[in-house]
Amino acid sequence: MRQFPDDRPARSISPVTCLLVIVLAAPVSAQQAWQIDSGDVRVRCPLTVGGSFTATTTDIAGALTARGGPSLDGVLRVDLRTLDTGIDLRNRHMRDNYLEVARGEAFAYAELHDVELPGSDATRASGKVAFRGNLRLHDVTRIVEGEAELTRDGGRLRVVARFPVSLDAHDVPPPRYLGVGVRDEVRVEVRFEAVERR
Repeated sequence: MRQFPDDRPARSISPVTCLLVIVLAAPVSAQQAWQIDSGDVRVRCPLTVGGSFTATTTDIAGALTARGGPSLDGVLRVDLRTLDTGIDLRNRHMRDNYLEVARGEAFAYAELHDVELPGSDATRASGKVAFRGNLRLHDVTRIVEGEAELTRDGGRLRVVARFPVSLDAHDVPPPRYLGVGVRDEVRVEVRFEAVERR
């Protein structure tokens, strides 16, 4: 047996020591958190007779946190009571008859949560990426999928996301007035800037 200079026998490193060395040496994945600073939502509503109209709002709020991997924690929240189509009567019909915003908070707000960027690390992703998340609308939650474009600028994150939404899937009554209706699938575009929280 090999002896150390002081004639003591060599001791093997324990498995516990090896594990501690591996854990302490492993890189810690970066965490990033953002708070929405400003933004807007545009909902393009195609009509059954051709043409379309757009409902817009700047009332978007929320926060997102990335801890490595494709998942983003947090919630994006839009106040549907502020959606504006440019025509007062159409606004009232949309909010009161179809979105039914007076029925409570679960109807007055749309929320996107449990967002994932498949195949991407959410702490570093930039450019065009696919995403999916859970959209709660009209008190019904469904998975939505689309494409987002992410731009990083220092401590700021700019996002433009586009995705389709089925009104029927969220139990929204088919919008119709004077024989003209809105088709089932509307197109949503969400734009926002977020500032990194430290």
